[in-house]
Amino acid sequence: MAFDAAMQEGADRKKCLMGMGMAAMGRAYTQGAWERFLQVLAEYPDDAEAIHWLLRAGTAQNRWQELGEHLRRYVRRNPGDLVARFAFASVLFRGELIEEARCEYDALRQVAPGHDGLDQLGQAITGREAALAFEATSS
Repeated sequence: MAFDAAMQEGADRKKCLMGMGMAAMGRAYTQGAWERFLQVLAEYPDDAEAIHWLLRAGTAQNRWQELGEHLRRYVRRNPGDLVARFAFASVLFRGELIEEARCEYDALRQVAPGHDGLDQLGQAITGREAALAFEATSS
């Protein structure tokens, strides 16, 4: 409520919306947080902090498809944000978009082969690809 009141009094809208979203996350109200961070991204589509917090709120709700769509748009405009690109590949993997996750992983491996967690992501993708191939031959 304090952030809403501050916004009504003319405080910085972006900061207030981010504060509302962070407060919602702190209260485990991830849906409300998701909505606030989407508001920030609607006005500031390249805001790295807002995409980070949207990732947290979306992950808490298993919103893999929607989160993937938002990250896809962000990463297209900000290909140098390696953390977001890694998160995007991970979200694709969690959303069972294994081929797309593989493509993003391969692209990321080309530009940042030593990125923290990249090896584990590659192993997870390879394992899922093997499981899918096995399921296909077993059917």
